[in-house]
Amino acid sequence: MDRKLILDVSATEAFGFARRNRLRRYPSPDQGGDRLYPLAWPQAKPSFQILPTDTVFTIGSCFARNVEAALIENGMDVLSRDFNLGEIGDSTGEASNFFNKYSIHSIYNELKWALERDSFPGETLLYTGTADQPVFDAQLGQARIDFPKDKVLEFRHRYLDAMAQVKDADVIIITLGYVETWYDKELDIYLNVMPPVEVLRKYPDRFQFRVLSYYEILETLHALHALLSKHREKPMKMLITVSPVPLLATFRDMDVLVANAYSKSVQRAVLEQFVIEVDQVDYFPSYEFVTLSNPTIAWSRNDYRHVNSDLVARIMSSVISTYFPAESQPKPQFAETGEASATPEGLTPAAIMSTAKLMLKLEEWEKMAALFDENAAVVDAHPDLLLQKAAMHRQQRETPAEFAALVQVHQLAPDRPWPLERMIRLCRPLRKQGRQRELLASHAEKFPDRGDFRDQIS
Repeated sequence: MDRKLILDVSATEAFGFARRNRLRRYPSPDQGGDRLYPLAWPQAKPSFQILPTDTVFTIGSCFARNVEAALIENGMDVLSRDFNLGEIGDSTGEASNFFNKYSIHSIYNELKWALERDSFPGETLLYTGTADQPVFDAQLGQARIDFPKDKVLEFRHRYLDAMAQVKDADVIIITLGYVETWYDKELDIYLNVMPPVEVLRKYPDRFQFRVLSYYEILETLHALHALLSKHREKPMKMLITVSPVPLLATFRDMDVLVANAYSKSVQRAVLEQFVIEVDQVDYFPSYEFVTLSNPTIAWSRNDYRHVNSDLVARIMSSVISTYFPAESQPKPQFAETGEASATPEGLTPAAIMSTAKLMLKLEEWEKMAALFDENAAVVDAHPDLLLQKAAMHRQQRETPAEFAALVQVHQLAPDRPWPLERMIRLCRPLRKQGRQRELLASHAEKFPDRGDFRDQIS
């Protein structure tokens, strides 16, 4: 097919875009810097809407599991977490790891087998090293399965039934992972993970290591889109992104930093082309959210690979504020005013909470205070956000301000003992002895079983 240019407009139209684009200039410390450091906030431009009642199917690399968890926390119905994998699934501990698909080919293979079951290779897909070794399925995210072949094949069809739910989902979210792949020449398929060493030794000429090109990724994306369009009756609404999780190691003869840069950048470039060639498919900048943010808070576990869960929550809150209709934005849990939760900047309570936690870790006090001030209507209706505000004041030893925030928390959530107990403790440095006696009496009435605390105070 003839490839479209990414954009081809007249000079007049180009200058028109520039005039209307308030995000045109790259941020600097003096202009828009808060949009980049310490937490990047790239904006997406939606071509469709997502409703809170929509069902979602997510597939792709391990980052897709983070996306699923965040969507579930926001009340979405995630079909890719709705599965019954039987005895083998129950034995794995975290069965959702079976759904990790690290390359575009492994995504395409699994969905084709699920939607066109006659194409499934069956037993030939299962490898064994020796007679007494377990079965290996290199198309799954977890290759080794300690069960007999007949049990594995039964499990495999359960698994494909779960994957086939993609045809019923209102929204499909795809996360592309890596371009370093393993290829089975005998079966003529790309694998999801490297075959085990004992299988490679048993069949030394059967497998190849391949690095995908721009055109191969693009062609397979179009094949995937055609497959889904063929089997779906619902309109296509697809969000697609690149996982920010880098390569753990490379098999290429080069620095892993260079190999990873190619892996991510080529897929990002492909998606720019793909979304202009198909309808109802949007790129969402999860990759940019993470890689442009301060690495101190972007990654959890201090390993530069696992994305901080608070940053994932911030990303998915951006999805909701960008794609949900205004009237369908989630409201603060304790709000009584009926105001929508999204602020003029598009921040939901979850996004404010995750941003506050990340700023607290960085000790970005001025930016954290500005976050609370700019979103005061939401913060003042949400006790957990007010607790973050109190924590900010506590770290800066602003005792009167911390006390005032805790008063608001206690008014919104009187059944929580900790805010009241913290207020009682703060009465001493604030020289509020009379108020302390009043609060202690209220504490005894509300929490009679917490006498140990009152004994400590007295």
